[in-house]
Amino acid sequence: MKKMLPISIDDVSFIFGNNNYEANLQINACYCTKCQNGYKNTITNYTIFLNNLLDIQLNGFCGACYQTMGRYIETGEDPITAMNAEAIWETHITLQELKIKKED
Repeated sequence: MKKMLPISIDDVSFIFGNNNYEANLQINACYCTKCQNGYKNTITNYTIFLNNLLDIQLNGFCGACYQTMGRYIETGEDPITAMNAEAIWETHITLQELKIKKED
């Protein structure tokens, strides 16, 4: 079983109960080790992953200084976001399995 699954920003929004404000808050409140100005940086040019703990990982760059940056959002700890993340996980796995079967 995969340990990390690429997901979309729409998936992130769904995990947060279609609360785009919360999803954007997480993206726009990142810590940069180079800038060191608290959680005031935005991550840009990022890829999004859901891991097997049902947490979201963003890999990208600081919007201010372009330093490599990551953001880890613990969505697997909250019962509601965990349930939504699990639905995304299961849906993506099922779609991948169907795609593999179709290619055979």
